[in-house]
Amino acid sequence: MRLLGLDVGKSRIGVAFCDTSVGIVFPRNVINVKSEEKAIEEITKIVEQDRIDKIIVGLPLNFNSTRSNIQSYVENFVNLLKKKVKVEIEFFDERFTTKIASMMSSNSKNVDSIAAKIILEDYIKFKSQSGDLHS
Repeated sequence: MRLLGLDVGKSRIGVAFCDTSVGIVFPRNVINVKSEEKAIEEITKIVEQDRIDKIIVGLPLNFNSTRSNIQSYVENFVNLLKKKVKVEIEFFDERFTTKIASMMSSNSKNVDSIAAKIILEDYIKFKSQSGDLHS
């Protein structure tokens, strides 16, 4: 299964890729959000070119599992994306991923894609442990 991980923000979208038959998650270039439409176009191209089977989007929750300030923005962005791509899109808890990514990278340009990589790795680990990941 070919997965695309997204860490959606208003100014940047972190992107990561994994082919579960190989099992390695790779961060990709960050998408700079000039407009939501352009960002969705870029994601759509990636989905088509890399033959993505499923998109995993980080769901930004607060520490206590309540809605965060940006959660509505991310959900609205995903609703627009769903109109353009024909693959399943699934949310996955992204709490602490940006903080962890910031500690892992001294280059602030990479933080969003490293966060997307962590989201995708956590998703794969969770699904593998539950026996719900198909390669």
